[in-house]
Amino acid sequence: MLEIRESQIEDIFATQLDDVKQLLSLDGSIALINRKKKLPSGVILDLLFLSSNDLLLLELKVVRSEMKFCDQVIDYRKEIISLQPKNEFPNLPVRSFLVCPEFIESHKEYCRDNDVIPIQFSPYELLKNFYFKVKAISRLINLKPSNHGLWNLNLLNRILYSIDGETKIRELAQSTKLSKSTIGSYLRLSTELGLTRIGPNITLTELGIEFVKHRDKEKSVEFVSELQTEVIKNHITNNPFSSPAIFGIYSAVETIFALSRNFYPVPLKEASKFFAYLSGKHNEWAAKASNDAFIMYSNYGIGLGLLAKVNRDYYITPSGIRFILLLELNKSILFVNSI
Repeated sequence: MLEIRESQIEDIFATQLDDVKQLLSLDGSIALINRKKKLPSGVILDLLFLSSNDLLLLELKVVRSEMKFCDQVIDYRKEIISLQPKNEFPNLPVRSFLVCPEFIESHKEYCRDNDVIPIQFSPYELLKNFYFKVKAISRLINLKPSNHGLWNLNLLNRILYSIDGETKIRELAQSTKLSKSTIGSYLRLSTELGLTRIGPNITLTELGIEFVKHRDKEKSVEFVSELQTEVIKNHITNNPFSSPAIFGIYSAVETIFALSRNFYPVPLKEASKFFAYLSGKHNEWAAKASNDAFIMYSNYGIGLGLLAKVNRDYYITPSGIRFILLLELNKSILFVNSI
């Protein structure tokens, strides 16, 4: 049983013109010219499209066909034709369609006898296709946290501070005393965070230069200053879909924020399970992998001052609450602009 408002299916028809063309078996381009247009008689048209040769009248239903639906389409068409000499509609032939999820065969015959084209559609396929076509959603569902084997963000510092202009990996290995493979893993993470650029040589991005500039030289190399955390936090909130690592960090913070309505503080066991669902890894990670991944990304959140941990329980900090609310706002804007 289909449970959805007709207006929501109309939204898809009104915005996804390629789907409409495919459903109606049309060639060429079409344009929506009216939706929910009230005619002088008081009736309201569902959808009216313009093709190169015709007006396309669509009456949309989300229930099984009835004879009266076809009669409605016939009446709408007559009224549109009567208004064409008054220039209220383009003076083109009117092709009429009745669109329903299920048709009784006798109703199809009645439609055809009255020059109304019966179109059966699958609301389920339409809703599914729309979901995957929304650009922000398609980016999100393909984005999953990556594992670079780095348990704390501050371990990146010794590499970042050793990059001077264009630097080779062997030079970084000499200055940091790390293996080339370890440096490669760390650089992939720093690149996902927007701090470095990997080419023939390694360079700092503008964001990376800003991060290094705010280093507190009086502290140890592992220390991350408040200004450095702000650089990364601002980048994440403004670019929530830009990389797997960024997605992992905000998913860890979002995990604690969401679960705080059920438990507070949030126990590690619950957090790691929810994190796997939230990050799209539920079907890929076993319990240990989920646990390790959450610990790693929550450590990043702790390092940025977004989360706190006491024993095996997690808290969201005041900075973390501001971060997640601002992030949700930016995510919402991206989603709205892509629909």
